[in-house]
Amino acid sequence: MPGWVFGLMVFGGLWLCLWMTARVRLLRVVPFTIGAFAAALSPSPDLLIAGDGRHLAIVDPEGVPMMLRDRSGEFTRDLMTEASGFDEEPGLLEEAAFSTCSRDACLASVQRDGREYRLLATRSATRIDWKSLVQACEDADIVVSDRRLPRGCTPRWLKLDRNALARTGGLTIHLGDRPKVETVAERLGQHPWAK
Repeated sequence: MPGWVFGLMVFGGLWLCLWMTARVRLLRVVPFTIGAFAAALSPSPDLLIAGDGRHLAIVDPEGVPMMLRDRSGEFTRDLMTEASGFDEEPGLLEEAAFSTCSRDACLASVQRDGREYRLLATRSATRIDWKSLVQACEDADIVVSDRRLPRGCTPRWLKLDRNALARTGGLTIHLGDRPKVETVAERLGQHPWAK
């Protein structure tokens, strides 16, 4: 949820705790309710990518996060489902109708607001033929990998390999007419502990 939404909810809670008279305490309902409605209406991201590039989830049209790897730990699954606003077990990308996966990579076609986004994600450390990888990158809008990708790998929009993710940390991507990328590095800022 956006920071201002969280701030409104906290302000409403503090108002309740600080004021003693019942009538004034009831006014806390206003900021808390506005914050709660705004939180409920906040869009969930379409794509979640862990800072190491090993784990990602594409949120399907029903809101189910579809995980890249079937051997994701419980912590990672919980993190992805919570970040996507989903309360149940996530699905697997290889079982989604909009993706094709091999042992080494997945290719997904995500439809948002009448536009198609093609995502390529690597799943293993096995060497992929250079020509095949470069061609697959050219055909994709977004490429995600936990390894360093060759310079020849140039997707149409985002290349998120080990080097890029070291600078950005984890990411959430909202697709649509105007795609929006939010990074952990942007949220943490330039603090010494964020290195």
